[in-house]
Amino acid sequence: MKELLNAIKDADKVQIDAAWAILKYKSIGILRKLKCLSWVLDVDEEDVLEDAPKDKDGRILDHETRHMIHDELIKVSQQHE
Repeated sequence: MKELLNAIKDADKVQIDAAWAILKYKSIGILRKLKCLSWVLDVDEEDVLEDAPKDKDGRILDHETRHMIHDELIKVSQQHE
């Protein structure tokens, strides 16, 4: 997830807006959100998925992952104001 979070730090305003839209879109799960965010932010999808927080069965943790992304987006959004 470091790669994705670092990409958010370096993102432009349009990428930040797209990331917010993806994160807030309720009709897709965390796996698809990570794939979309990877594409928008031009980071390696496989690395992002591999580094995402997971439970003991290897499933990506939705709540924790979304909050990590949300927190980083908040920081970056405040800098762009």
